[in-house]
Order: sequence, then structure tokens, then C-alpha cells
Amino acid sequence: MSAEASQVPELREASDLALINGIARIALRYMDLRPMLQQIVHALKTHLACEFVACAVLDQHTHSFVCEALESDLPSAIEVGYACESGRGVVGEVAAAGRSILIADARTHANYIEPIVGARSELCVPVKHGGKMVAIINVESLEVGAFGDRVLLLETVAEQVAGAIAAARLNHELRRRVELLGMMSNLLRAAVEAVSLDEALQRIVVFVHRRFHLELCAIMLVDDARHRLMLKAEAGKSILNGESVPEWPTRMGVNGRAFRTGVAQFVPDVSVDPDYIMGNPDVVSEYVVPIRFEDRLLGLIDMESATVESFSEESRVMLDALAAQVAGAIHLTGTNQRLSEINREVAEKSAALERANAQLRAANDTLQRLSHIDGLTGVGNRRRFDQGLRSAWRQARRHRHDLSLILIDIDDFKAYNDGYGHLAGDECLKRIASALEAATDQPGALLARYGGEEFAVLLPRTGASLALRCAEQLHDAVAALAVPHRFARAGEHVSASIGVATLTAEMRFKPSEFIRRADRALYVAKAEGRDRVVLAGDSQ
Repeated sequence: MSAEASQVPELREASDLALINGIARIALRYMDLRPMLQQIVHALKTHLACEFVACAVLDQHTHSFVCEALESDLPSAIEVGYACESGRGVVGEVAAAGRSILIADARTHANYIEPIVGARSELCVPVKHGGKMVAIINVESLEVGAFGDRVLLLETVAEQVAGAIAAARLNHELRRRVELLGMMSNLLRAAVEAVSLDEALQRIVVFVHRRFHLELCAIMLVDDARHRLMLKAEAGKSILNGESVPEWPTRMGVNGRAFRTGVAQFVPDVSVDPDYIMGNPDVVSEYVVPIRFEDRLLGLIDMESATVESFSEESRVMLDALAAQVAGAIHLTGTNQRLSEINREVAEKSAALERANAQLRAANDTLQRLSHIDGLTGVGNRRRFDQGLRSAWRQARRHRHDLSLILIDIDDFKAYNDGYGHLAGDECLKRIASALEAATDQPGALLARYGGEEFAVLLPRTGASLALRCAEQLHDAVAALAVPHRFARAGEHVSASIGVATLTAEMRFKPSEFIRRADRALYVAKAEGRDRVVLAGDSQ
């Protein structure tokens, strides 16, 4: 949108709506939480033209806010991953009150914590899902009173972000479960292929040792008669002083505590645990999981690591599930008749999981391809355009060759949709996209749906004169369709207004300015009566 247009209230409302729609598209495009929030923060900062935007998500376990996305023009004490107690600063006030807080002048606010030097105004908005706080969006400016009329906009954005966070968390949980199923499949297959219980347990500890990057993984089984834990399998560095300990008293160490309580023991820092018995000086963290079948304690899985990250919450969930599987394996190997039946069932389930994994990989490949294609028109989508622009921009700068951009807007398309209906509008866009694709014959050209009724054509190694000819071809291709449009303000058929901009090796500006130049040319084409091609000049 042109600078002149941004000063018109009606167009500012349209720009706000475009931001909201853009954020909705970001939420659909990204599956992981942090990249998605970073794109949303970037869109907000660009739209608000402020110096600082951040989104902090509430950690459900520590009840602190963790910064998941941030953009700042100035050095900031806050960075991605920074955790803040929920009761501190304006963020704490918003969390406690559950409502937005607008600060016109931070110097008058007693609880204000300055994230960037010289910040004067702040708008902090809660992000709620299902009535519960899940995150906070915070924007700051060096200007006093910068956000007085932006509260409703940011609260609307917060509603979208709430749904996006919930969807990202659900996707994360689904992927975790798929990973868990895959691990269980591999583990069970290794155990089933063993010819004895001892070999099965040894395969399990080797698998766990490698999968979780441990210093040690050992399985001990309970000897009820001797009141001892008997070492049955281990992988990695030995338990004590470089030597294996075949018998372990049930009253000793973290293992003994797990035996006595029957509860998994997670020790993030072994140096502060009074029961820990130092064997390997490289060990930092320990996790001991009981192996239980029904109400009976069969043994323990003892795992030690040089880093606490090996025992993240997700890893511990997997290891708990692993212990349940080991318990089942131990119980089932005691009965040869049932073992034969279970081997057959496990083989069938493993095959089904392999098929499911293959289907998942194929679906992921298809999804990756589709993520770059506009679902309606079949041409590239905005994500494909953005990637293509970044690549073409780097090539143009590196090799000092020209780069041209054509922006195409279908004239009076809203009137077309309103008059003929959205189904007819969709069909019209598909016909136009097909015509544009056929008319885009420049080598290396990229055609993409830029948004709504707008298309973009990126022309690497193309100067202004050739780009103008290409634009005229695209204009004529739309006209040649002769799609009736009785609701148009001028003419009786669907037409297109086109803006063209060319970057030469001598020009020094960012890709965003390159797009703005093409957008200004498009704006001029609209202002001069539509249905025409305008080339951006030096003054635009």
C-alpha cells in the first residue's frame, strides 16, 4: 500500500484487516510454535511501525512467561527464550488482571520495566484460549502515546494468536505421540528378535543408551529372596569406579529410593541429592524408572546422563512408556505359549506401524510440496513468492544483474464477487491464474498469488523494458479471456491493473522497498483509471 493511502482512515481500516488476514494465513502456514509466533511478531512490528514487539507464552509447568518471539530495533535485555516470573512488571499486571494495559507514558507507571532504552509507551494484551491465559503480546515505542487507538486491533490479533498457539501445541503433541509409537515399534522389534530374556534386556539398554545420549543405561530386576536388585543388562560406562555392580542393596542410592517408593526418581542435579552415590564424575543427572507389571515391582531402569536435557519432560514420558513395555516383555517371556502369540501380534503391529510411518512420510512430502502452492489457483502461494524473492534478491546483489517485479490486481474484483457470488469469483481467479501462467514465458519467472485478487510475477535478470513488455503480455492475457463483468466501474469485462518495478545493480534498498515501488506503480495504475500497466519511475 502506498504511503499516501496509509493516511486515509478507510484504507487504514483495510490495512488493519489485511494484517488480521495475514496473521490468519501465518497461523495456517506454520506448524511449529516459535517460527509461527516470530512471523506474527514481524507482521505486527511492520504494521505498527514501532521499535519493539514480543510475544511471551505461559509455561504451564513453571507458571512463568517465556519469550517465544521478539523483534526490536534497539538492544534489548529480553531475548527469545528469556523467562519472566508471572508477577513481574506490566506483564505481571496483565496476567493478574486478565485484561489489556495501555501505558501512554512509561515514566509515570511505577511497575514499568524498560526492555529497550528510551521506551516511552507500551501496550500489553493478554492472549486467552478457553478463558485461560496462554500468552501475552507486548508492543513498545519510543514515542509517548503511540498506541492509543491500537488496543482493539491488538486484542483482535490476540484472539487469533490464542487459536494458533492451541493448534501448534496440539500438533506438537501429535508429533510426540507419533515419535513415541515409532520408538516403541523399534524397541519391541529389537526385543522380539532376541532369543532370550537376557538378550532382549541387553538390546533394550543399548537402544535407550543411544537414543537418549546417556552415560549409562542399566536394567536391574528384583530378587525377592535376597532383597536385592540384580543387574541384568547395561550399556555405557559402568556403574561404580569403572566396574559393574552385579547386586545392589535396596536401601542404597537413588535406585534404592525408587525401589522403596515404587515411584520414578528424577534427579536434575546429582550433586545435591543426598542419596546419590557418585560413580562416574561426568554424570550430572539421573532418572530411575520402576518396571511394574500390574501391582508387582519387577525391577528398575537406571539412566544417567552428562546433561539434564537428556531427561526433558517429553523424554521422561517416553521412558515411562518404555518401562511399561519392558515390564510386559519380562512378564511375557516367562510364558512360552503366550510369548509365541505376542511375537505374532507384535510383528503385525510393527508392520502396521511401518506402513503408517511410510504413509506419514509420504503425506509430509506431499504437504511440503503443497505448502508452496496456492490451493485455489494452483500457482505459487505467498510463501513461495517470499522465498523466491529472498533468493532472487541475493542473486541479483551477488551477480549485479537486474531484477523486476510485476504486481497484478484484478479490477473491481470485490464487486465481481458480490455480484456473481464467491464460487464464480473463485472460478474467475482460476481462469486468470491459468492465463497468466501461460503468458509468463520469461526464463526463471515466478508467478504467485500474492493475496486475494493480487498476483505477482518475479523476473530475475530482467530489465525495465523487457519487464514492461512482459507486463503488457499479462495484461493482454487477462483481457483476452473476455470474462463478463457487468459490475465493473469501467468496461464490461474483467480487467487488470499492473504495476512494474525494476531493481538495477546501482540501486541500494531492501526487498520491502522493492515491493513498495511496484505497489506504488500499481496504485498509480488504479488511480489513472485501471485496466493499464504502469512502470515505477525514480520518483515513486
